[in-house]
Order: sequence, then C-alpha cells, then structure tokens
Amino acid sequence: MALKRSLGLTMLTFYGTGMILGGGIYSIIGQAAGKVGYGLWQSFVLAAVGALLTALSYAELATMFPKTGGEYVYLRNAFSSQRWLAGTTGIIMTFAGCASAATVALAFASYLQHFVVLPHLLVASGLLVFFTGINIIGIKQSSWVNAVFTAIEAFGLLLFIWLGWQNPNFGSALSAVPTSATVSSAALIIFAYFGFENIVNLVEETKAPEKTIPRAILLSLCISTILYILVSLAAVALMPPDQLAQTESALTDAAMNSAPRIAGILAGIALFSTANTALIALLTTSRILYGISKDDSLPMVLAKTLTARQTPWIAALAALGLSLTFLPLGKVETLASVASFTTMIAFISVNAALIALRLSQPSKERPFRVPVAIRSIPVFPVLGIITCLIFLFQFDRQIYLVGPISFACSAGMYFLYAFFRRRQLK
Repeated sequence: MALKRSLGLTMLTFYGTGMILGGGIYSIIGQAAGKVGYGLWQSFVLAAVGALLTALSYAELATMFPKTGGEYVYLRNAFSSQRWLAGTTGIIMTFAGCASAATVALAFASYLQHFVVLPHLLVASGLLVFFTGINIIGIKQSSWVNAVFTAIEAFGLLLFIWLGWQNPNFGSALSAVPTSATVSSAALIIFAYFGFENIVNLVEETKAPEKTIPRAILLSLCISTILYILVSLAAVALMPPDQLAQTESALTDAAMNSAPRIAGILAGIALFSTANTALIALLTTSRILYGISKDDSLPMVLAKTLTARQTPWIAALAALGLSLTFLPLGKVETLASVASFTTMIAFISVNAALIALRLSQPSKERPFRVPVAIRSIPVFPVLGIITCLIFLFQFDRQIYLVGPISFACSAGMYFLYAFFRRRQLK
C-alpha cells in the first residue's frame, strides 16, 4: 500500500529545521567548543558549506527519483550493476539514523536531570518507545507534534541569542583566527546539520515533491545556519569554551551564570528540541527501511503498512530496536561521531551517484538541477566529495574502528539476505 501524501512546504521545512536544530546545537556544541575555542562560529560556517554542497545533490536526485529510500534509490539507479553498494549504503544510513536518535535521546535524559533525577538509559529508552508509537499512529500526527516542538526549540535558541547579545563579549569571537582545529571541530559539528538528507525520505508523503523537496532542503539549511552562528557567538560570550566542553547541557549551563531563570526555561526547551529530533530520526529511518525492503533488498515484511494509518509499522519497530542497541554506548560525543562518520560515507556515495547519472543519463528530466558543470561534470558534487573526505580524517581513533564495523555489518546484512533470498527462489 502506498504512503499518504500529506506534507506541504511548510510542514516539510519544519521537519528539516527541527531535525537539524535539535540534533546538534543542544547535544554537541559543548564538545565542539572544547576543540576549537572561540573560533566555534567558523566551524559552523565550514560545516554549513560542506552540508550545502551535498544538499544540492540530494535535491537534484530527489526530483529525478521521487521514491522513499533516499540513498538506496539513488545508488540503485546510478550503479545498477552494483546492487550491493546501494543496499549497503541504505543500511548504513539506517545505522546513522538510529545512532542519531540514540544521541539526542541521551541528551534529552541529561537535560531532564535539571527537573527530576532519573536513570539516563531508562529515560532515553522511554522517549524512543513513545515516539515510535506516535510515528506508527500516522504522518499527520507526527507532523503536528514536530511543528509545535520545532517552534518551541527555535524560540529557545532566539532567547539564548538575546541573552548572549546582552553580554559585552558578544561578537568578540568574530576576530578569532582559524586553526586546524576549525576543521576537526567542523567534522563533529556537521552532525548538527544532519537532517536535510532525511527530508528526501518523506518524498512519497509530500505534495508536489519536485518543487517542495529542493525548497524545503535549502530553507532548512538557511534557517539553521543563521541560528547556529548566532548561538555559537552567544555561547562563547556567556561561558569560556573550556568550561562549555565540561558539560553535556552546554546552553543551559552557559545561561545559568547570567540569568538562572532563563537557564531553567532553556532546559525545558532543550527537552522539546532533543525529543523532536528523536521523533524525526525514528520516522525517517523507518522510511529508509521501508524503501529498501519494498525493492526486496531487505525482508519484505519491513514494507508492510497499517491499512488504516498507511504507516510502515514493522519498519518503525525495527528502527526502535536498533536505536535501543546504541544507547549503552553512553557518550553523546561518541554516538554523534559514529553518526557523522557513517553519514559522511553516504554523502560521498550520493555525490558520486549524481556525477555518474549526469554522465549515464544526461537527458533524464531534472526538475531541480545543481548549477555549474565542466564538461558535463557538476562541480559542487566534486567539491562535496572532497569536503567529506577531509572531514573523514578528523575523527578520534576509536571511530575508525566503529565506522568500518558498521559498514561491514551493513554489507553482511545485505549479502546474508541476498543469499537466503536466492535460495528461496530456487
């Protein structure tokens, strides 16, 4: 059964903006500040440029192939003789989505400690289970929850910016000199921009996707980048970077010294922000699983939908189960780095897919087209690949172990299912 088209530009932009804002600014800004110091805002700019280069590729590919499954669909069409590459990348993005959900669920649990002390794992698990239930109920219900939560989290960031604006040190960080740490910090911060790529996984639930998807992607990135730069300037004005690095609730603690009452408000708003990101991460990850399984590269049972709700409920439960397995890793920074590493691999693949399709299918209709090309080779996807490769060399050493393990597990899952599938057909 097909999914229900319920989303317009406004709701889709809310999804993208909500995923981006809640995913990073509340969960990893402290760790990023510890890496780069007062040049924090520069890392946000660099990460935004890196995200934009790849976002343009997603926008073009989504209008060429408006099907749920995102990276899997694009690689399947670009490299049809290498079906394993599409399947493996799709499963990797499932891992990334679940790692993101676990990251912000743990951040939610940290902020909750400002109001009531409860075990982190219990709180994070409960949040993931609750939002899986909402996603199963329906896309329209999820949309309204997301819209309300996104409005609340944007208000919280504006409140924090206003507080920083009152500090005489606001803006002094603009004179900071870029260093090599700017790049390593941007590699972590780019996690804060993840979310735009998940918009494409709602394409089958979007009205007029050929126009709506590219606009929603670019609008989400624009809104988020402006807010991020202002928040980063406010953060280092209110608290020194080395102190920001010592806390998992950086914005609340930064506001505490200047305005304890506002700090309490921010802690409450942070709950909505991190919860919102968990909601969207679970939603879009279930759509990735739905799209892959519908093409029979994963068990077809994952493509089953509820007759009345038209939601992929088994895929939603699978996304929940995988997200719960990430929670014991514990550290927000570790989970964010795992999500960043695996998503960087997917971004490289998507940019490569666009380049390949420009060469192999030059006449295919493209409602949105990435500008600037040299001899049929689009320039921005090439720059996107280079940027992602640079970011890949900036992670801590343990991530280079976890990342390949994730890739190997993804490939193993794909080949294992393909093996059993072939045996069934004999």
